[in-house]
Amino acid sequence: MNLRKFAYILMTFSFILIISGSVSSFLISLSNDKKRTYKRMDDVSNSFEVFSTNVTAFENLREQLYTTTFNNVYYDTMYQQDNEVKNNLSNYEHLVDELKNNTTNLNKLCDNVYYPNSSVNKKCAEYKTIYEQVINYFVSDINSYNDNVTKYNNYQASQGSNLTIDKYLTTKKFIDYDNDDKFAGKEE
Repeated sequence: MNLRKFAYILMTFSFILIISGSVSSFLISLSNDKKRTYKRMDDVSNSFEVFSTNVTAFENLREQLYTTTFNNVYYDTMYQQDNEVKNNLSNYEHLVDELKNNTTNLNKLCDNVYYPNSSVNKKCAEYKTIYEQVINYFVSDINSYNDNVTKYNNYQASQGSNLTIDKYLTTKKFIDYDNDDKFAGKEE
């Protein structure tokens, strides 16, 4: 009988150890998942802050382009200011490329993920619309500039002048980044 009692106690003790090990393993895993989730939420917030800073820089440069460059370009000075305008447009496109890099990082952090913090979820939802607007504003601005270049070249040809300006070339096109069947920021 003593051997039976000892075996019963040993089996009960083993069962308790197995259960407690499983529970502690589950709790440790849950704690690690929570830490990783909060780190990802911090990464989203930090990436969105960099993204927002670059969006602000984009908006400021766009405003500057309109107030100091496009508003001061006339047919009689367009040829002389062409290099400066193209340089400004190149800087403008560089900011768009920076935003694309930010967006790639946010895509990795936000796609198919729901966070326990509503402000982080809001950032994940908003960056796509903002990026779509930025790209579409940029493409609209370039198309508008290129339309003016075409008009300038036609005017010069009608005057018998050999002066021509090249269009600003970019590979960027209008996008529907958030897949809502609308092109936010498209101004055409």
